[in-house]
Amino acid sequence: MRILSYDLLMILLARGFFGLFLATVLGFGSWAIIRDSVPTPDSDSASFFLVHAAMAGGPAALGAALAWWNTESSGRAHLLAVFLTMGITVMSTWLVFEIWEVETYNALFGGVYRIPVISTSDMLTKMMTAAVVSANAVAATFYLYRALRYRDF
Repeated sequence: MRILSYDLLMILLARGFFGLFLATVLGFGSWAIIRDSVPTPDSDSASFFLVHAAMAGGPAALGAALAWWNTESSGRAHLLAVFLTMGITVMSTWLVFEIWEVETYNALFGGVYRIPVISTSDMLTKMMTAAVVSANAVAATFYLYRALRYRDF
């Protein structure tokens, strides 16, 4: 008996494409709307990247959770999956920002501090990539666990 059947692979591909699309649209759309209407911290504050990660990562996680929704799971499992997907997505997006900040602002061997320059397009690319990929990876993990364990897909 094979673990992955042809049916499950087709479902994974369809949900994967839908999840990537939905997470991208919701993540970018919410970030574009919220960043202009809500005051954000200054770019030199510690919470700047966390706020931006939450603005894009939260809705992207909701889109991915919706795409990977398993109707056979209980309500408690749904809530757990959605909240864990949101939390992990926001934290992984923030972590990518923090790693990017070290790469951008500090010299390779330390000791030299460069002038912080935040490019919106570069920040948006890294933020959306991290949010969409991490949201779908976490949501797909919950779906695959249920599909492989209980064979309901």
